[in-house]
Amino acid sequence: MEATLTVVLPVFGLLAVGWAAARFGIVDDKGARGVGQLVLHVLIPALLFRSLATERGLGPNELKVAGAFFMGALLLYGIGMVVARRAFAARLDGQAFMGMSVTFGNTVQMGIPLVVLAYGAKGEAPLLAIITFHSLILISLTTVLVEIGQNRGRGPLATLRQSVAALATHPIILAIVAGIVWGATGLALPLVLDRFLMLAGGGAGPMALLALGAGLNGMHIAGDLRESIVVSAMKLIALPLLVWLLARHLFALPPLEVAVATIAAAMPTGANVFILARRYDLYLRRAASAVLISTVGSVVTISVILTLLAP
Repeated sequence: MEATLTVVLPVFGLLAVGWAAARFGIVDDKGARGVGQLVLHVLIPALLFRSLATERGLGPNELKVAGAFFMGALLLYGIGMVVARRAFAARLDGQAFMGMSVTFGNTVQMGIPLVVLAYGAKGEAPLLAIITFHSLILISLTTVLVEIGQNRGRGPLATLRQSVAALATHPIILAIVAGIVWGATGLALPLVLDRFLMLAGGGAGPMALLALGAGLNGMHIAGDLRESIVVSAMKLIALPLLVWLLARHLFALPPLEVAVATIAAAMPTGANVFILARRYDLYLRRAASAVLISTVGSVVTISVILTLLAP
């Protein structure tokens, strides 16, 4: 348990510092957004590009990790849509947002520092296998379903093309693709570039946590509290359990890969759910509540999972 606390407390401590800095006016809303943009456009891309550029591609185990994660995520996404329709009388667009809320986690801002602290550099490769496809699959799927649900007059293929085009300009997606391409060439990074990326990427974890904490200050529990609690329970308990079962028993992965896949699945609902909801002016209050409740609840669930899956 002590080993778990040495991983969890620093991570959530930085979240709390970020929240307090925004709450007590040390950083205003504009400053907090600026820090978040710096993390999104510079620090995290530097970390991801350098990691993937030196990995020489995704190996069989990493691809199996991604398979276990997304098989579980897509299954739960469908279950979430059914729950939204039957329990909360949601239309297709609302169903899609619930599906995304129960599967789209904070794998970058929280996942990277947690996995590195818990498992060291050896945990990066399996996590990056998940991050590589995370936004591409879950944001694209949600966008297509929302567009269909809102009858915007475009067919599914046109909507999918638009979604992929938008993701193709996303800084994290660009960094991932560039890193994979560079790694496939077998070339070493120039020393100056490598050291620059090492310095920039080294700040990604703590700065991401501070920015995430500051962002939580602007979120409040609102909307249907019962639905937000159901979403949080599915995200923090059902998805990690499902991914663990698949990774261990169906894909027969080694313990480290099983642990990383499970921890990635246990991340709280990501802020991108709220950002996408704001774009459509839909599911806003419930998305904010899900992000806030699941982030607070993940203190307990991540601690338990790290204890059970200790290296």
